[in-house]
Amino acid sequence: MIVVLQSLRRPLSVLLLGTMLALPLPAAAGPVETRLAEELLASLGPSVPPDAQVALTLGRPFDGPVDAVRDIALDPRTGIFQARILSNGHAVELSGRADVEVTMPVPVRRIRPGEVIEPSDLTTMRLSLDRAGAGFIATADALVGQSPRRQLSAGRLVQVGSVGAPIVVQRNRPVTLVYEDGALLLAARGRALQEGGVGDSVRVMNIASSTVVTGTVTGAETVSVSGPRVPQAARP
Repeated sequence: MIVVLQSLRRPLSVLLLGTMLALPLPAAAGPVETRLAEELLASLGPSVPPDAQVALTLGRPFDGPVDAVRDIALDPRTGIFQARILSNGHAVELSGRADVEVTMPVPVRRIRPGEVIEPSDLTTMRLSLDRAGAGFIATADALVGQSPRRQLSAGRLVQVGSVGAPIVVQRNRPVTLVYEDGALLLAARGRALQEGGVGDSVRVMNIASSTVVTGTVTGAETVSVSGPRVPQAARP
């Protein structure tokens, strides 16, 4: 976790060449800001990646010790946080602004359906937590090796559900239907009614019987169907 902290402290002035210039000095992260930032990230749960950055600004200075943080809450729309701490045995209410930023993967180029996403196809960008949202893929590992279900645009966040395993069964193309019933293993010719990647469920028509079944894609042009009943047309 990287914590970027700011506090509202009066800037100092220095005398330079006979001219008084007001130069704000960098504010060091105090124990209150650091503790609040840690507690805030913990309160946001696992949806926030560990490399998140928090820029936290107290509404008023507070230099007392922090015995415990009892409550802390963030309004993601306004960025305003409210906290209740214990300091020297007394309850203290604190508030201010907290900007949480996360790193999100985005494509560096347009990626079309059927292509397999490589590490070189991705870069990262930092976004505020409210812009990132839970509906987008948050890690590059979740994208590499996958294939878009629809075109991905360069520099745009990738929505959850818009990528999947590379397509190995094409719609309206012939496939091998593998029927499994315990130790019994039979094969039949079929025609895929849906496309899918390994692990996807697809509907397939048995060409010999015209029966439509649902199976799991197990490999290139191969769909496995498990169950106690084996279609009659698939028997030798």
